[in-house]
Amino acid sequence: MSSASQQIRHYRNLQNISLRDLSELSGISASQLSKIESGKAKLTVETALKLAGILHVPAAIFLTEPAPQPMARRSITRRNAGTIHENPGMRLEILCAEFKEKQNLFWKVSVTAKSFEENGGWRQHPGQEFLYVLSGKLELHSMYYDPITLVEGDSILFDADQPHAYIGVDGPAELIMMNGVSKPEEI
Repeated sequence: MSSASQQIRHYRNLQNISLRDLSELSGISASQLSKIESGKAKLTVETALKLAGILHVPAAIFLTEPAPQPMARRSITRRNAGTIHENPGMRLEILCAEFKEKQNLFWKVSVTAKSFEENGGWRQHPGQEFLYVLSGKLELHSMYYDPITLVEGDSILFDADQPHAYIGVDGPAELIMMNGVSKPEEI
């Protein structure tokens, strides 16, 4: 039995929610929930998010395996103290880079490119990329989708091996970027 299934059952029992009640609340059959809890069915990300919302716990509890021993690591980057990378049309500040076995890279990015050419053309790399717009307007181009404009508070997650490019609409766009450096396991 996986720890995810144990965690679902644990939090369901902790809150005195029967399998039937969780089924009604989630729209997932009691039979399917029972299979998930017994480890006979895979837990999808969508199901984990739904159950976490109902049980009021972080979805990561269901989607990650616990470390063999508790870790209490942390990494801090003070304002404007991260290493800077200057790319065509972009300024990237590396955030929280001290962990040796990173699964993600974090950046504060200022997109200054006003055109595709100023951006330096297509970018492409393995893994996934997450963007959260802090301010300004970001136009995201992708070889497989029409350009999309994101504004303050918008976010997007996409497979970064598809060619993509960024343009700051009406001036610089400030954003937080996260790049996955390892392939996520299928869940």
